[in-house]
Amino acid sequence: MDQIHPNARTTPVVRAAIAASTEPSSVLAKRYGVSTETIRTWRKRGPEDVQDHSSLPQHLRWRATEEERAIVCELRRSTGFPLDDLTFTLRHFLPHLNRDAIDRILKAEGLGRLPTPPTTTPKKGTKTFKAYDLGFLHIAIKHLPKLHVIGAGARKRYL
Repeated sequence: MDQIHPNARTTPVVRAAIAASTEPSSVLAKRYGVSTETIRTWRKRGPEDVQDHSSLPQHLRWRATEEERAIVCELRRSTGFPLDDLTFTLRHFLPHLNRDAIDRILKAEGLGRLPTPPTTTPKKGTKTFKAYDLGFLHIAIKHLPKLHVIGAGARKRYL
C-alpha cells in the first residue's frame, strides 16, 4: 500500500471518484472540502494515477560542463579556499554557478572537505622527570591567582 501524504485532504478512492465524475468542479470542491484547482488536478491525472507524487525535481535544471568542473576543482586544489571564498571568486567568472552547485561538484570529486593545514610549530615531545637518587622527591609548584579571603585580604596561593 502506498503512503498518503500527511497533509492530503483526499484519499486515493476519493481522487478516483473525482477523476471519474462529470459533475462541475465547484460542486465536487464543496463536497470534498478542497479547492477547484485540486479537482482540476485530479481530473487531469485521471482515475489510474491517484497516488501522491514526489515534489522533488527528477533532474537538475542545469549541470556544469566538464571544463567548468575542472576549473572549480583546480581552483580548490591550488588555493585551498573554503567553500564561501571559492564561491565568491568563481561567481566573477562563472556567474551561473551558485554555492550549492559548487558544493556538489567538490563533493563528487572528493574535495568536499579541506585537508587539515600543516602546523608550522614543531610538536612538543613528552617530557620525563629527571631521575633522582633514592630519598629525593620531585615537587612541581603551580602559582594560583591571588584570592580574596574574608578578613585577610588578597593572599597568594600555590598548588
